[in-house]
Amino acid sequence: MEKKQRLNWLDVSKAFGVYLVILGHLSIFNYHTFRFIFAFHMPFFFIVAGYVFRDGVPLKNFLKKCFKYYLVPYITILILGLLQCVLIPIGGHDLATFISPAVLQKAFYDGHPCFSFFGSAWFLLAMFWAQLMFWGMLKIKAKLKKYIVIMLWVLLVFTAIFAKDIFRVIPYFAKLPFKIDAALMATVFMGIGYLLRRIKIFEKNKVYISIGSILIGALFTYLFGCKWNYYVNLCDCDYGIEYNYLIAAVAGSVMLFGLGQLLQKSKLLIFIGRNTLFIFLAHEAIYLFILYCANSLFEKDFKSQAMPLDGWSIGISFVTLMLATAMIWGYRSIKEIIKKRLLDKRNRAQ
Repeated sequence: MEKKQRLNWLDVSKAFGVYLVILGHLSIFNYHTFRFIFAFHMPFFFIVAGYVFRDGVPLKNFLKKCFKYYLVPYITILILGLLQCVLIPIGGHDLATFISPAVLQKAFYDGHPCFSFFGSAWFLLAMFWAQLMFWGMLKIKAKLKKYIVIMLWVLLVFTAIFAKDIFRVIPYFAKLPFKIDAALMATVFMGIGYLLRRIKIFEKNKVYISIGSILIGALFTYLFGCKWNYYVNLCDCDYGIEYNYLIAAVAGSVMLFGLGQLLQKSKLLIFIGRNTLFIFLAHEAIYLFILYCANSLFEKDFKSQAMPLDGWSIGISFVTLMLATAMIWGYRSIKEIIKKRLLDKRNRAQ
């Protein structure tokens, strides 16, 4: 497959997005912070996936890519999560919790490994299905008449919005397995990202467009995400007032796009944006360690998911981001050193 060119401003916007993921998970029970961030933070990453999606990739190559980048890491994380429960049992992340029926159902049937520090891995499973569904929708678009394609998209949106109600008829579990239900909405967001790329408004790279995107996006996210909606969570297919959720999700993503364009020359933010998946998957374990250190050093009683939006939560989420970034940088540096030495050794042997 041909290597696609990176969009620096998009990588920067992803850096802001992953920081908000960390802050949002620290402050889940903080009313306004939670509603604002959760209104768009996960939809944003699916919108980005649609924005950079490439047409015309053969099915065999596409499946290989999806297995490599989404399914294999997900299975690996399930195994690591189980080992963590056995070797590093902390709080609810222990073997006793893992083997309870409710957690087993959520972890393996629902596709949400909440028993470990890697609960965010559900994103990989949802992305795997969303990528396949979106690829299929584009193939249909190329072969069928326009009005039929529009009808199919309307049907997809309707099914995605009401997935939680439609699939309650499934015995016992009352939902689709392996995050397919969340992937339906994720596919809708990929379609939105795909359309945004074709509008080309963000390709103009104008300062007034960036500033306008930030201001209007933030306002609409607040109105439709905080003021006029309820609890939302893409992972659990909870969308509150559905059309408000869709508007807030797009508005928040546009806001991050604007931020990315304004700061697209920041090498640090570009690096973070290109490594968001590791940060996304590892951030819970990292910030729990930081919370433990902060509680011990400063005699505090900080608790994960229950911090207010203040200097401490902002600071801890920032330190989490920087520590994860340092870990990635260290890994890549060591990898390059080993690669260089092996190459030198091979050259000398020749």
